[in-house]
Amino acid sequence: MELYPALLVAKALNSFDSRRITQTLHVRIRNEHVPGKRSEIYPFVQQVVSDLRKGLLEPHHYAYVHLFGIYKDCKRWDEGHELWQWLIQQDDRHVSQAAYGAAIELMAYGGLMSLPDLEDLYADGLKRFPGTFAEYHLSPDAIVPDRAQLTTIAGIPTILLQGILTARILARDWKKAYLALDTALRIYPTQTPPRYFELFMTERPMTEAYAAFMVACRAGIPLRPTHVTTLITKLRAAIGASQSMADRIMLLRAIANAIYGHLEAGGRIESIHVGSFLRAFEQILPEPPVGKDYEGEAAEMRDALVVAAHEIVAGLIQAGMAPQIQPFDALISVSGKLRVPNLLTTTLQDVKTAGLELGPIGIRTVITSAGFLQDKDLIEQYWSRIVANAEENSGLIPFEDWITFTKACRRADHVDYFRTQLLKLPHTFTASTERILIQQIDSMEIVPTDHESYEKLGLKELTSELSQLRSQVKNMEAVVMSGQPLDLHTTPFHIHMDPKYPSLASEKDLRSVYDELTTDPHQPPPPPQEDGSPQPAALSPTGIRVDDLRFRNWVTIHEMMDSAETYESDLKMAINAAIKSGEPLKGAPEILRLRKEDTIPYSPSELRTRIRALRASSPDDVMGFRKVASEGPGEVYKKTARARLRKHIAKNSGETIVKTDEAAPRLVYYVGLKSDNDSPNGAKRRGPTVRKVKLSDGTTAEETVVQPEDGSEEGVRNKGDEFPA
Repeated sequence: MELYPALLVAKALNSFDSRRITQTLHVRIRNEHVPGKRSEIYPFVQQVVSDLRKGLLEPHHYAYVHLFGIYKDCKRWDEGHELWQWLIQQDDRHVSQAAYGAAIELMAYGGLMSLPDLEDLYADGLKRFPGTFAEYHLSPDAIVPDRAQLTTIAGIPTILLQGILTARILARDWKKAYLALDTALRIYPTQTPPRYFELFMTERPMTEAYAAFMVACRAGIPLRPTHVTTLITKLRAAIGASQSMADRIMLLRAIANAIYGHLEAGGRIESIHVGSFLRAFEQILPEPPVGKDYEGEAAEMRDALVVAAHEIVAGLIQAGMAPQIQPFDALISVSGKLRVPNLLTTTLQDVKTAGLELGPIGIRTVITSAGFLQDKDLIEQYWSRIVANAEENSGLIPFEDWITFTKACRRADHVDYFRTQLLKLPHTFTASTERILIQQIDSMEIVPTDHESYEKLGLKELTSELSQLRSQVKNMEAVVMSGQPLDLHTTPFHIHMDPKYPSLASEKDLRSVYDELTTDPHQPPPPPQEDGSPQPAALSPTGIRVDDLRFRNWVTIHEMMDSAETYESDLKMAINAAIKSGEPLKGAPEILRLRKEDTIPYSPSELRTRIRALRASSPDDVMGFRKVASEGPGEVYKKTARARLRKHIAKNSGETIVKTDEAAPRLVYYVGLKSDNDSPNGAKRRGPTVRKVKLSDGTTAEETVVQPEDGSEEGVRNKGDEFPA
């Protein structure tokens, strides 16, 4: 920034320098989470924009993509809109289809324009640059020249498509959002930018978010580890909300499936993912009252779960996973929740053997587990470490440490020791903390009440499920050991949370309808190679033929749309029930539907009708074989104050039963991924009052910030650029 004025005066900066400057600023601001430091950088951004508008700095059309991304990250909606009003009047040296896409995304997040207006802007972006034939290629029913080969057409504006997808999904126009994803996967089955999938993981319910993640994995498109972390967090929250052991085991296996899919897509094994996976083991069985142990068959099932969890850690470390503290922290937590003192002793010894050190979270976990196991000596031993550290640093003992210690003493009937420490260490806490601690030590332990409603499995069924889980983990071990993905034809992963997710129709009928919709009988076949032999099909990074991958993606998209339609129906019933009861929905609920009801597969004619209905924006469009209307979302959503199920934090919240007149009560719960932007115009979402759903480690579901990935206007990711997020 110091050199910029001199370089500008010397006219030493060309258009590519403009692009690089804005790209650097975009990355710097996106990665800076301290508002004060962002404010220090922002004046330079304003200077660059001013110089571009005055003609002092040579324009590059992609520089504006980064500038709109900066305005969005900084939530400078009006300034971004002002730049767009100027930019739209400039020539092609300034404006591009990518800039249209970035501007649409900015205005969608800022709530500056309605979805119909943004659709018009999208259409204008397509028509303004006819040379790329983007209006055809990005239409929902366009035909690719050769389904067995990767697309080599230059100039297809994937950022423009990403922009309108963002606007649609934020406005809850789920049908057209899915059609945009379907279009991207048809054109670039192995190169669709990660941001497309991240939007569905952020903005759609868990069942759809999970499928979107697995579709990316199947194509060999690795998403950032933070998204895996948050997906696992959502799955763990769903485990806690479910009252069925069969569903909890299914979700446990879904976590393993997601980690394996991430590895197959080229991701790395992460200790934080393994640790979160292991913590889910402690949620499978209902927790016994404090001071009580599991008995009878429940004890046998507990033992089976503990053995499986310990074997997973041992197997992955032997396969080559670097030993880090998170899996051991998880085993320590499991030992307390499942009442296994030997596991706690063994794990602490393993930590020493591995040369690892327990951090603050690990020490609190030990104290918590010692409380559940009523091990008073261990509580005192690890509390003394916290006290010694505070004295060494001459500071307060963190509130998290005090509250953990208090609860452990209460559970272990070690109240006298707690009161002694409170009198001995008055300089390590504040008056407000003291009031909370005294209230906590005198409160009654909450007795679990879910035992009667809990639907259990037998030991035989649990053993069978754990055997299948071990097979999944063996695949993970093989990838870690070899450093290479496995052949998905022999060791596949499932796309939906439920491995038995019912298909819409038979494979034969699905392919028949797919061929009708994605081929042109008048189009000549692809030319053969020079020797006359047919050109071999291209392969995805995961070893799947591209033509088969396109088909699989098409099937999954319509399964996700089918699931979305069911979800919207559930939501509508919840809204109607709330209106009828006169109690407004509060918060941001998500209807928890873990399994799809078994249905008879559609016949060929029924399947054609169903696919048309899913792709049509209105009932009148179903009769048209390829027609897709451009209407916005239904009136029911406009009447509910734009009740978006969007980015939120699961703050000490949980599930409730939403009663409706149209169906049986449905479980609703709080859990979600967090986008990096606030809702347009500060819109508040509405949802039902809920009970708390806490994760096994005492925390609530965390959120991750969605950030853009690298890419260019042509949809092929280049290291130099960033997609706006």
